[in-house]
Amino acid sequence: MRKSRSTGFFESTLVLMISSIIVKVIGAFFTIPLTNLYGADGTGIYNVAYYIYTAMLTISTAALPVAVSKMVAESIALGKHKEARRIGSVALSSFALIGLVFSLAMIIFADGFVNIAKNSAARESVIVVAPTIFFMCLVSAIRGYYQGRSNMVPTAVSQVIEALGKLIFGLGLAYYFMHKGYGLEIVVAGAIGGVTLGTVLSTVYLVCVRLRDAKYDNIEAPQEPDSGSKLSYGGILKKLLALSLPITIGASVLSITNLIDTFVVLRRLQDGCLMTDVAANHLYGVYGMASKLFNLPQTIVVAIGISVIPGISAALAVFEEKKARSLTESAFRLTSLLAFPCAVGLGVLSEPILSMLYYNKLADAIEASPLLVYLTPAVFLVAMVSVTNAVLQGSGKIWIPVMTVTVGGIIKLVTNYVLVGTPGININGAPIGTCLCYGTIMVLNLIYIRLRIVKFSPVKVFLKPLAAAAVMGVFAWLIYKPLSAIFSGGFMMSAIAVLTTVGLSAVIYALMLIVLKALPKEDVLMLPKGKKIAALLKLD
Repeated sequence: MRKSRSTGFFESTLVLMISSIIVKVIGAFFTIPLTNLYGADGTGIYNVAYYIYTAMLTISTAALPVAVSKMVAESIALGKHKEARRIGSVALSSFALIGLVFSLAMIIFADGFVNIAKNSAARESVIVVAPTIFFMCLVSAIRGYYQGRSNMVPTAVSQVIEALGKLIFGLGLAYYFMHKGYGLEIVVAGAIGGVTLGTVLSTVYLVCVRLRDAKYDNIEAPQEPDSGSKLSYGGILKKLLALSLPITIGASVLSITNLIDTFVVLRRLQDGCLMTDVAANHLYGVYGMASKLFNLPQTIVVAIGISVIPGISAALAVFEEKKARSLTESAFRLTSLLAFPCAVGLGVLSEPILSMLYYNKLADAIEASPLLVYLTPAVFLVAMVSVTNAVLQGSGKIWIPVMTVTVGGIIKLVTNYVLVGTPGININGAPIGTCLCYGTIMVLNLIYIRLRIVKFSPVKVFLKPLAAAAVMGVFAWLIYKPLSAIFSGGFMMSAIAVLTTVGLSAVIYALMLIVLKALPKEDVLMLPKGKKIAALLKLD
């Protein structure tokens, strides 16, 4: 049992990581052409609407998959299979109503939102993306049910479908409206409309999967063991809300902080630095270009948190504390192995990567480069916040993230208000505030986890991957200039130089992990073909 659960965690994580990589590749084909189409000005409009949508979505659905997966995993671990299915049904029906309310509220108050942001051009985009909240509530309920059963395939497939829908419809509508001569606000609304249509397609797929599986559930239900007392509809809903409330508050604090921060940044650029609304939107859009690249690694790391919650919950439900501690340390180690090289690589190659991606908006890309450098520490910090929050939630310490996130959010708002409004600093204060925010949350979470949940080794978890990433960064810095001189003469040649540097640096990083013995044998053995990999790497 112990081995199968460990393997299940790594296999679940692997499935979600693969789908996340596919989603990010698809997302790149969506984001990069759009940014090249409408530049920093369009990005500024898009980000205002998207942050408003994200804040409303977080309040309505952030806790749902976590709460459902935790309850389902606990029921399955205790043999209560019928109860697990009942939890999924209650979550789907009750939260559909919540999603409908929030979608309507976003449409009704669209004018108020964009007026606060001083960006009226985002109004159409806010209205277009509003229905997505309703569909995401349905999606989140079904994903949470399957995640609790450690079946990540429906989540993975639905994410890919959602990304493809966003790409096809969003990009198609944006180019169509641009070709027809519509204004920038309509072009951006078309682009963000892809988010809505992609979510609709994802919902259709998941509903079909759930209906298919429900037929088999009904047939097999009499033969399935189902021990213990049964929870009523009201009992399940009450427990769901009890779990959801603190998680929602914690996620909402950070999401609302980011939304308020959007308003603060735009207003402080105008009021503190005396910029026009057009100039402030442009500068905020430049920051958005850097932020999109900085956010690329996060989706992959989120897979670790999604997988670790049901694993830890199930282990604690049957009093396997050692198993819970093992999963926690493995999750931290895997996060470090992925996040550190991403952070270092983006910092060292910020300008070449941005210039390669946004070749049609080269001036904006060069302007965004220093901001990306300032943001790179947050690549690791955000990743660790995501996973530490998941560990705390899976361990039942659901109020701790609320407190730590609140402290971090306050630090971010205060920092950005002061720094962004200082003329000599302006937009450069935004990434500084982001790093301080997530750094504070991560440190507080880790202190609590190490003191109250599991005593892990910082050397094994953090220092060895960091050392390997540092060597990789020095190598990338040394090799890029000679390669850029060899591959000079146009966009394609510059792209070859960047991609060759990234590929060679990845090899150096992998070699350094082996040299520093940063890959524990027990973790490698849990991977598919783990024994062969361990033998190939000569792990003791």
